[in-house]
Amino acid sequence: MLSLDHLDDLMAIEPSPRYLIAVSNIRERTHESDAVLSIKTTANLIRAISKSTDVLFTLKRGRNGVSFINATHIGKRLIDTIGRDLPRVEEYLAGNGFNTYYRLLQSATQPVPDIHERARYYTALIGDEAALFYKQITDVVEQLRAESKTDRFLSDLDARRRQCQANHQSAKDYINFIFDHRASKNLAVRIDLVTGGETAESRGITNSVSLDQAKVEFNRFIRFARKRFPVTGWMASLEYGVKTGYHYHVLIFLNGHMCVNDINNCRILGEHWSQLITEGRGRYYNCNANSYIQRGIGMISHYDSDKRRILVDHVVSYLTKTDFWIKFAGTGRTFNKGPVPEEERNRMIPKGGRPRKTVNP
Repeated sequence: MLSLDHLDDLMAIEPSPRYLIAVSNIRERTHESDAVLSIKTTANLIRAISKSTDVLFTLKRGRNGVSFINATHIGKRLIDTIGRDLPRVEEYLAGNGFNTYYRLLQSATQPVPDIHERARYYTALIGDEAALFYKQITDVVEQLRAESKTDRFLSDLDARRRQCQANHQSAKDYINFIFDHRASKNLAVRIDLVTGGETAESRGITNSVSLDQAKVEFNRFIRFARKRFPVTGWMASLEYGVKTGYHYHVLIFLNGHMCVNDINNCRILGEHWSQLITEGRGRYYNCNANSYIQRGIGMISHYDSDKRRILVDHVVSYLTKTDFWIKFAGTGRTFNKGPVPEEERNRMIPKGGRPRKTVNP
């Protein structure tokens, strides 16, 4: 089952932000990105509330004898979340499955559809209206606390954790295989591929595609990459938003003995995606063109343990663990990686000679 240390680590993970991407490789934050960040904030808030027994709301009477609601700081945050964040997430992130704590709040407020509207102007509620909202919001808190202790909730939370951990471990094993058996030096290229959605140049104009078409186009991209470059491996995660459409976060490994310019190679891949595969509809973001304090992409040697650790702990975690917060619910798998044929797996079995020392980042 899920330990408190594991849960603390997962609750600290940053969700994957959502950007509108311009043709000049410029990213612009959107309301969708703010909605994604609010999922983390809300989930941590609900966790804190579920662990406490504090009274968050009281119904008081003013000097005129009219009752009103008084809320603690945490109580005000909960009301603000119900009135602002829940509707915003439903508007911008439709079609996604959310963090277990976040879904707990959704479930608790769903039977009371007018609670969102009341939450937006609760400070103006007096008398019977204040008493009604007080009962609604205290019932929500009681349900949050009761449900968070059930076996069903804890099992769902652990299942989400196990899926993230399984994806991360699978990606880590795959990277070790690439460096141990395909190339001792690899050029790691990170690129974001957007199939449609709004762009920074056409705000308000959504030009997305179907999920099936997005998958077809991504498969064409991988085929082009393998044909154009000496690809030693790849992995990608799929996301969806109303404004950003279907988009992929991709990590491609090129044989570092044959390729050296990560920024230019990433540009070639991106231009083929935007101009040919999506016929000008799509966009790409060249992550290798950025300057990172901890750089886990670019040229990486088998024995560069520091850079490989950053690759696994930061770059790969971005692709495998942000599902803890939000995951596109329209398909079974959102994380994929290149295949390892059976004949290559057999090479992993030692057949004599001095094996290369394995690095475990």
